[in-house]
Parts: sequence; C-alpha cells; structure tokens
Amino acid sequence: MASTIRDLGAHILTSRYQPAEIMRYAELLDGQGYDHLKVGDHTLSSDSSTPYPNSQVVLAAVGARTKRARLSTAVTDPFRRHPVEIAHWVATLDQFTGGRAMLGIGAGEEMNITPYGIDWEKPWTRLKEAVEVIKLLWAATPASPADYTGEIFSLKGAYLQTRPVQKPGPGIYIGAIGKRNRELAGQSADGWFPMATETPETLGRKLLDVRKGAARSGRDMEGFDVQVTIYTDISDDPDRAYRSVEGAAKGALVWERGILKERTGLDVPEELSVQRIDVTDGQVMERMSEFMALIPRSLVEEVTAIGTADACISRIERLLGAGATSVTICNLGQDQEKVYETYAKEIFPYLRENHAIGR
Repeated sequence: MASTIRDLGAHILTSRYQPAEIMRYAELLDGQGYDHLKVGDHTLSSDSSTPYPNSQVVLAAVGARTKRARLSTAVTDPFRRHPVEIAHWVATLDQFTGGRAMLGIGAGEEMNITPYGIDWEKPWTRLKEAVEVIKLLWAATPASPADYTGEIFSLKGAYLQTRPVQKPGPGIYIGAIGKRNRELAGQSADGWFPMATETPETLGRKLLDVRKGAARSGRDMEGFDVQVTIYTDISDDPDRAYRSVEGAAKGALVWERGILKERTGLDVPEELSVQRIDVTDGQVMERMSEFMALIPRSLVEEVTAIGTADACISRIERLLGAGATSVTICNLGQDQEKVYETYAKEIFPYLRENHAIGR
C-alpha cells in the first residue's frame, strides 16, 4: 500500500538560473501551490562554467518573495558552516518567513571542503553532534542556556537571541547515502533526503536502515518524512524527455555508485563518489564521463520521471509504495514552465486526491 503523502515540492536548480529567474520561479511555484522549495548548497559542482550562489542568501531572498512554501537547503554541511551559525540562520529564516524554514543537512562532500583548506575528518561524528547542538540551541533561553560537550563541538551557557517560530524547531532532514547516516536520520532527524537515484526496491531496502536507527533511539516512524527527489521532464516525445534528464541522472548514478554496482555490475571507484570526487581534477572528471557513457538508458528511465503526466504519476506512485512520503521534483525540462505547470495542475492534484495528502 502506498504511503500517505505529506509534501509535494521542487528543488530549484540555482546553478541553471540567473538571480532574477530564481526569484521568478520561486514566486511562480509558491503561487501554484508547491509545498516546499529547496536549493542546493555547494561552493563547487561538476560543471565549473555555471554559477552556484550562496544558499543562505538565496533562501532569504526567496523567503521575502513567497508566502506559503517551506524553504530548505539540500543540503548544507557542518564543515563549512559551524552548527551555531546554522542554528542561527535557520532560526532567523524561520522568523522572517513566519515559520516556513526547514533544515537539510548532511555529512559533507570533499569537493566543497578540501579545496578551501578544511579537513574532511570524522564526518559522521561531526554531523551527529551538529544536529544535537542545533536542537539544543533552538530550545535554549537566557534562563535555560545549553551546555554540551562533544568530541568536536561544545557549548557552555549558550543560547540564541533569535529563536525559531516553530516549536521545538524547524524540521531537520538528513541527506544520507551511507548506511550509518541513514541510521542517524532515523535516530535524530525528522526526515531523510535520499539521493535522486533510488528505485523503489533500493528505497525500500535503505529505509530499513532508517527504521533501525529510529528503533535504537526508541522512536517510531510516525510522522517521519522520506522526501525523495526525482529528475523529471514532461514531454510527449520520450527521446526528448530522456535527453533532458540523461546527464544529471547518469552523473548522480556514478556518484551514488551502489545502484550501478547492483544493477549493471559497474564497479565505480570511491574516488568518483559524491563524497570523494575532486571536480577540479580533469582526469577524474574524464573517468566519470567514461562511466556515465556505460550506463544503460533503461536504468536512467527507471530512476527518473519522464514522458507524459501519467507516466510520471506511475513512477511516483511506485516510490510511494516503497515508503516515500514526500516528493521533490527537479525540473530538467526544456520547457521549464510547462513542466512546473503540469505538476501543479495535473500531477500534484492527482496525488493529493489519491494519497490523502495533509499538512
């Protein structure tokens, strides 16, 4: 039986738009009833020719131009950003948007960290402690300050003078590819962001790790949000739709590695994983392109939502059947506005009507 959907939203690809376009699409989607909007938080990406604006500034600007959609990073990390600073800016965003902030956070990726002289050490420990520190700071007051002693972070009589509107705080979503991080999501977070490469079978299997983490901390999964991201294009021409998503989907499959190994036997080296890849190294990027060329079209079609509206609905419903509870579309279509409008007017209403969406 399919899950009940909580949210239907979009990841706005800030590396593909100019600032004015980001604002225009944010307003458009907010007005069309999208429940949440996400933006990426990178300093570098695999395409050095594109911009990648600061996610905090983008979310602040989007927050000022929207009225209802919840806003989130997908995802930030506790290496470039100290958890005190993360807690502070998310609390501030929550105040300025009337309680619409969410936090997407992960263990980080070397491409965003090591070029800047930051050591990518003990990522799991740093992520675990960062989530704990952020929660403590959102709850702390001058009358009841927070103390914390961890391996990496510490607090002593700490509090923020701007606290979130939402109580006990904005939802925290952990972006997790590895088993330990998925368990941590179940143990400590309000939701999990899988990578945009899951099949229904892999999603269902990985959810077992999330449930294991929840059980370890005495939590049940009631209210836990599994927010899947899907690369998509709407078109009556299947070849055109495939070409739209092919590059991004193949790149993500190489970065994720595990699904390729399982489904095709391709053994992608760890240096090409999303955690380890050096996007400034031309030889490394050539190797990535070589692996991308070996990925069959059938697998790309399996992990994306492309073609007609009905075809996209079918793909989403399979993920709901595997345990997804929210959907984030990543619009790669040639006609951006048509894709957004089709989701707003046809696909999302169908899903809301048939899967008992509730906020």
